Amino acid sequence: MAKTVLPPHLMARIIGSTKPTSRAPPDPDAPKPKRTRNTQATNDLTTAIRDLLTYEGCYIWRHNNAALYDPQIGAFRKGSSKVGLSDTLGFYRPTGHFVAVEVKYGTDTLKPKQREFLEQVRAAGGFACEGRSLEQVRREFNEWKQSITKSTTVK
Repeated sequence: MAKTVLPPHLMARIIGSTKPTSRAPPDPDAPKPKRTRNTQATNDLTTAIRDLLTYEGCYIWRHNNAALYDPQIGAFRKGSSKVGLSDTLGFYRPTGHFVAVEVKYGTDTLKPKQREFLEQVRAAGGFACEGRSLEQVRREFNEWKQSITKSTTVK
């Protein structure tokens, strides 16, 4: 059987992830880091947007790409999916068009990768928006639905 040789960048990743670390084990009594933003309001808005789009005929799910706290290392671990993917993803059932909403609350703003992802969804004909309120998402989604209905009407 031939020996498999991995590319150097993969070998470095494997070796780096298996090296013993010099970190001390986390203190189980240490308090977890405090979040500084209002996550409950953002979560409530995300849920409301997901429910609205489901009602409007979409198959929608929440896509969580946020860092998660790992008590074993005493720090946050980076999300594992592609940077810039929106918080709410899915498709419009009647047509199969892709749907993406990046939920933002308060002073939170779009990051460049998030803006780029939304632009790519729009360029492909899907619905994409920065969701700051339920009414704003409803208005933009209905405008988008009308635009795809007009573009698919036989003349």
